[in-house]
Amino acid sequence: MTLDHLLSESARRNTSRTFIKFEGRKLSYSEADRLVSLCAGGLMAIGLQPLERVAVLMENCPEYIISYFAILRAGGITVPLNTFLTPDEISYILRDSGSKILIYSDGFSSHVEKIKRALPGLTALKFEEIPMEKAGPSCISDSDVAVLLYTSGTTGFPKGAMLTHNNLISNAEASVKALQVTQRDRFLLFLPLFHSFAFTACVLVPVYSGASIMLLKSVKPFSKVLKSIIRDRITLFAGVPTIYNILANKRIPFLMRFLLKLLLNVRACISGAAALPADTLHSFEKRFKVPLIEGYGLTEASPVVAVNPLKGIRKPSSVGPPVPGVEAAIIGEDGNKVPAGTVGELIVKGPNIMKGYFNKEEETWAALRDGWLYTGDMAKIDEDGYIFIVDRKKDMIIVDGMNIYPREVEDIIMGLASVEECAMVGVPDGRGSETPLLYIKKKADADIDEADIRDRLKGRIAQFKIPRKIIFIDEFPKTATGKIKKTELRKLEV
Repeated sequence: MTLDHLLSESARRNTSRTFIKFEGRKLSYSEADRLVSLCAGGLMAIGLQPLERVAVLMENCPEYIISYFAILRAGGITVPLNTFLTPDEISYILRDSGSKILIYSDGFSSHVEKIKRALPGLTALKFEEIPMEKAGPSCISDSDVAVLLYTSGTTGFPKGAMLTHNNLISNAEASVKALQVTQRDRFLLFLPLFHSFAFTACVLVPVYSGASIMLLKSVKPFSKVLKSIIRDRITLFAGVPTIYNILANKRIPFLMRFLLKLLLNVRACISGAAALPADTLHSFEKRFKVPLIEGYGLTEASPVVAVNPLKGIRKPSSVGPPVPGVEAAIIGEDGNKVPAGTVGELIVKGPNIMKGYFNKEEETWAALRDGWLYTGDMAKIDEDGYIFIVDRKKDMIIVDGMNIYPREVEDIIMGLASVEECAMVGVPDGRGSETPLLYIKKKADADIDEADIRDRLKGRIAQFKIPRKIIFIDEFPKTATGKIKKTELRKLEV
């Protein structure tokens, strides 16, 4: 089965059920499927050939989802574009992917003008400019690439992960089983659609199960998120740790707080895309009395690898066991598997693992070996199969031959009520070692200084792990999904 067939099958079973609700208007499964076919026919009419790439540059809207599936139904490959990128960065992805068509929305007209000057052969058109024609059959299979998802590029030029139809469908199926999703569920989607976590968790999972999507343009204004939770009787939503930190600590008007407690239908919230601080998890659950389920994934794995069980044991600081069909193991520096509880590099295997990086054989070989994806994350797995992410391999700091995992320090500091965000990085000290630096963003009107930070760490971690410098910062450089760009922090003057 291909992704566009998955939508057709879901439309057949859920004809009049709401697929997407957006700004007061509803789109049924059958109507969405019809629009996908017409849009696919239009793309074929303007010359789209099988397995050619089509890029999408749009804000969150139903037309984004229609375009995504229409490209696939026409036999093409979808290239979602990060809407936070500059025209030059977008041009790089278009050139690298060989995209011949770009579908965009009004808000990116000025970007597209610059992009077309750099790529004069590109056909750029808005969704409403696509001719609506009946689609003919396309000859694609589930082993063909469906989506080319570019990594965030925080460590260099972005790479295009080739995800097949089978990769994405198998991951949606595994996520449905892990979260016990049914057609009665209503998903709240406010994360950007270009992100793999948002699209798999909040679009493909609902399509697979016949559930409904309540779509918002973004998380701002935050009052719209709270109103949708109440009005649309949301049962599931996925967010990033930053969002849950806001929900846990933001002042909510009394009436809305009362309505949330009275009318709350949410049965679970899912956190992904970045590490969830333990303090945020406890504060959120204490306030809303709703399970906050932490998971783990990466673009190259479609992206879900593991998630804490909805019912059963949830272990503090763990991202849970692998989802059905996925294997995980930990290897040491010699490449061999290590005993339970030992820290090493996490490798994963399953039907969700990418085909490789587009036109990058060397990078593909480094990431994929003997069917295993080398994640670059340092982790440990306990006797029960629960995964504990320690840190990114590249973020590990080495001080005089001793390994420091920044997340251990960051989790301790995030327990301070006065700290909003923090990040620890290592910079070369000229002696073949590194100097650990801790950057901190204080909460508004917080009264905290370097001495308070050092007091917090003293006695909790070994002396060599304590940062040499503590720097207070107004704002952190971040990716579109709220991840702190540690590569940028390492470049800052201190």
